[in-house]
Amino acid sequence: MKKLLNILITLCLIASVVGCWMIAGDSFRKVLDGAEVLAEGESFAQAEGKYISYEAAYPVGSYIEEYYSGDPDRVRTIGYAVYDEDRQAFLYIVVSDRENAGLKDLMWNLHLAVELRAGKDMAPFTAQGTVEPMGEEMLEHVFSALGESEVIGLYRDFQEDAVYREAYFGDEHGQVMEEMCRALDQNALQEDWYYLKTGVVNGLEMADIWICILAAGLSLLLAVVRVAGLFTGGRKPAGERALPVSGRMGEFYAVQREWVEEWCEYSLNRARRLAYLSVVCSIVILAVIGYFVKVPTQRIVSFYIPLGLLLGEIIGLMFWLGQKGQSKPDKILKKFSKKIVKKFPSSAGQEAFAEDILQAGKEWTFREKKKDSMLQGVVGSRYWICLKWNGLVTIVDAERVGKIETATISGQVRSGRVRVSYVSYVVRIFYRNAAPQKNCDEVFSFEKSDTMSRFMALVRKRDSGNIQIMAES
Repeated sequence: MKKLLNILITLCLIASVVGCWMIAGDSFRKVLDGAEVLAEGESFAQAEGKYISYEAAYPVGSYIEEYYSGDPDRVRTIGYAVYDEDRQAFLYIVVSDRENAGLKDLMWNLHLAVELRAGKDMAPFTAQGTVEPMGEEMLEHVFSALGESEVIGLYRDFQEDAVYREAYFGDEHGQVMEEMCRALDQNALQEDWYYLKTGVVNGLEMADIWICILAAGLSLLLAVVRVAGLFTGGRKPAGERALPVSGRMGEFYAVQREWVEEWCEYSLNRARRLAYLSVVCSIVILAVIGYFVKVPTQRIVSFYIPLGLLLGEIIGLMFWLGQKGQSKPDKILKKFSKKIVKKFPSSAGQEAFAEDILQAGKEWTFREKKKDSMLQGVVGSRYWICLKWNGLVTIVDAERVGKIETATISGQVRSGRVRVSYVSYVVRIFYRNAAPQKNCDEVFSFEKSDTMSRFMALVRKRDSGNIQIMAES
């Protein structure tokens, strides 16, 4: 079942790579190749589908294409009817409100008198995007922009007055405008109309392209890793095994390895589930957001879903890598070893400790497992030990214990804007001491009351009446 799930997840990753590449692959190749400059004599029809860099020198009319969703007063994109002197044709250029200033200023300068225009910046506006044929709706926008053009209006107002014509159309720019207006009056317009939307390649905005490619790249990387895992059967490469010790300590670590590996496998499976869930939830949430903000379906498919995939994979990868770093049996056992060696510096002391714990048997063990923690301990005849998933070790010398105090600790901690309640159970160990003690010598901490009860039952079973046991009032 696990292998079948791994194959299914791998196939989903491969499908996401193919899907994202089908959406943005062609556009990405064009972006990598860079924008072409139209060759001399090349028409807009010949440039259809190409990613080009175009210098717009004669914008003569504008039309508001789109407002921001939910804000009817805020313009998102504006279209400009731009005359091309060499091709004697119009190209409709759509720009975002951020890029609007260049074409707006240029169009304003074109309708000024020659004297005023001479001191203005008449440098063309550079637009980059793919040339696409117009639909009927956009063609109506072009005709509306031309019909409301102040430049065309000036020509028609002053065409019979030689003085005004000279004042407004007496320079190089004015002559081009005059030729354009004459062609319009003679209905000498092109049959095929094309538009260019800046920053858009084959209908995809640059953000859409990069999000799709990044999502495809990360999915491909994950798919390759998973395919390699399928072929190797999930086997880990042979490496140095932690704690190559012999004797009773070697047997002790072998026993602990069993439950440590069980915990690590459980934790990794939980991380996998969280990773898969993060991908699915991210895709769904982003798709729903796109739907409610009323973006076109194409944008949901080309941007919101790939963005959800990318974010979900990143979050899932963080879950997985974070848990994987904590779920290494050798690493945990080494932590145990450091604590035990610190407690028993001599080899003889360590062997005696291991002998006592191993002789206790399973009937003297206690265990606690929750979704994010696990511990295992043994109440031996001489030593009591509690080992935790994070490498923490508590060891008590039973011969020195004078008093045991049990307590329930509860409270609240702030997590963001909410308070979270918690309850834990502790067993405080006090060694015999001539002087009164305020602080305990060792503490066993549990998250379940049943675990504490099990531990205390084993302690009472071991105790011969020398230990004072009391509950905190």
